[in-house]
Amino acid sequence: MSGKRFGVLTACAIGLLLVIGVVQAGAAGSTQVLKFNSPPSQEAAIGFSENSNAFPPVGGSIALRVVLRNAVSQFGKSAGATVGRVIIQCVVLFEVTAQSGDGICNGIAHLPNGFVTIEGNGAFSNNPVNYWAITGGVGPYANDRGSIQVTNHKNGTSSAVVTLTS
Repeated sequence: MSGKRFGVLTACAIGLLLVIGVVQAGAAGSTQVLKFNSPPSQEAAIGFSENSNAFPPVGGSIALRVVLRNAVSQFGKSAGATVGRVIIQCVVLFEVTAQSGDGICNGIAHLPNGFVTIEGNGAFSNNPVNYWAITGGVGPYANDRGSIQVTNHKNGTSSAVVTLTS
């Protein structure tokens, strides 16, 4: 897959972490915002060659691991501290052209005291900004919902703003 797609996946992962942080920080009936930065993600191709310039086939998937770092002081840790990770799997469901397709991505963001689940299609667009839905969680995030806005940088890093509502 192209570097842009992996950058998008990295950004998605960061967004997932942000979502988790927002859920953790949120009190009942409140909205919280968390901010994260992530280095380039680690990727694994499933069902296709990662070195191919062709778009993955229908049924092919990509597994991603993203490290979450605080963009600001949160979770009792300073800006820049590693506070979690995001694991995402994206599955190709439809081939639009030989170089593009669509599908669904599901993930989990692990934070200091629980995790949140996310869903979106960020890996299937080359947009500089991707949006993810927060679909649930465990621990303090069990009743949270929200969104993640991930900004993908040309160098493969990303930043995310997570907005959670409980």
